[in-house]
Amino acid sequence: MKLTVIGGGGVRSAFLAKSLAYNAHRIGLQEVVFLDSAEDNLATFGEIARYVFNTIRPDIHFSLMTDPVAAIKDANFVITTLRVGGDESRIRDERIALEHNTLGQETTGAGGFAMAMRSIPAILNYCQLIEAHAAPDAILFNFTNPSGLVTEAIIKSGFQRRVYGICDAPSELIRELPAILHCDERDLKVECYGLNHFSWFTHFTVKGEDVTERLINDPALYRHTAMQYFSPELVQLCDKQLLNEYLYYYYYREVALKAIQDAPETRGEQIARINRDMRQELASVDVKAHPEQAFDIWMKHYLRRENSYMQSESQQEKFNTRAPLTLQQFIEEPDTGGYAGVALDILEAVNSDTSKRIVVSLSNNGTLDFLQPDDVIEISCDLSKSGLKPVTPKQVPVAQKNMISCVKEYERLAVTAILNRDRALAVRALMAHPLVGSWSLAQTLVTAYLSDRHGQEWR
Repeated sequence: MKLTVIGGGGVRSAFLAKSLAYNAHRIGLQEVVFLDSAEDNLATFGEIARYVFNTIRPDIHFSLMTDPVAAIKDANFVITTLRVGGDESRIRDERIALEHNTLGQETTGAGGFAMAMRSIPAILNYCQLIEAHAAPDAILFNFTNPSGLVTEAIIKSGFQRRVYGICDAPSELIRELPAILHCDERDLKVECYGLNHFSWFTHFTVKGEDVTERLINDPALYRHTAMQYFSPELVQLCDKQLLNEYLYYYYYREVALKAIQDAPETRGEQIARINRDMRQELASVDVKAHPEQAFDIWMKHYLRRENSYMQSESQQEKFNTRAPLTLQQFIEEPDTGGYAGVALDILEAVNSDTSKRIVVSLSNNGTLDFLQPDDVIEISCDLSKSGLKPVTPKQVPVAQKNMISCVKEYERLAVTAILNRDRALAVRALMAHPLVGSWSLAQTLVTAYLSDRHGQEWR
């Protein structure tokens, strides 16, 4: 079995390599390829990933490639994790939105639309290569943001292979809950429903017993999990459902906007500065000859990113800041799975006698009866030999239905606009988005985002 990662030279590649190496036996992996169009990224972050993978599984062939056809040829599984346009495009997306007094977060609202304008055409080019050169039964796992929009665009473009959108935000929150409930992770069941980066969590049971009240009334929930960004009063207002961390931008919109505007730099500018520092320090190291030294530099700067996540927007310190690890400690530390874990769970299920619940993005097909069948949703699914079975949530309050319907209308219009390069539809899409909600503002934003090379291609 061959697995190819498109975008394998990213900053997080070491985590993906580690997860794949530790779990390769679950799906019979014999070959892994990390593909990236940027040779300098492969020579740095790709080489760190190669060392991690080879240390854990030297018996599996691991390679770094810049040739997409060779990388994709005969691949059984493909994971996409692209950032088209790099840090500079993210900075521009954020600043354009902020200049017009609206949120520019990179995966939702105006910033998410601008990112999708770059991500979707790039992914569709790779999809053509997958259909032409990958194994006939190849499965695509999309982690490229904005994941829900990109996954919907892939499906609606006519792509003929199986495709799932994967994200680590829901699984990370769910993984934090057993410590609060003092239970085994295997005994906890949760229902997640909504859209990518726009989902709620409900119906919490431990060995069949409903533990919702105990969970939402525990102060530790709001101190030691991603629920730190939300108040207990809001959870009560949301019919005792927990919230995806990205909902902060909706429920605390003016707080987040003011905090970002008052900050000395945007998140994109902060990440770009950290990445520049990292690259400058790594430039003096031969990564192949001195992987431990390169890893230490990478880890130091990576933690600057992770430990500052959402601090400007929420004006809160992170509850789970990480301490640096040596390369050996990183390799030996138990793997938490992340988005690769979701993909591997799906692939392993067909050969397993046990069932497992995961959160994935796929076509609705009636799971949420207030949305269209071909809408892509983010939903809990029970995995077993019989396949992937979406879990219809027992309760979707009217407020959540209205919010999801509104954002999904934006997503439908956005995907159609990008697939057809239609300026008028793009304005309609942003006008429908609750973080924009204005025709004049939508028109201004679309004009600004189309002012570079995109504008030459759109009608």
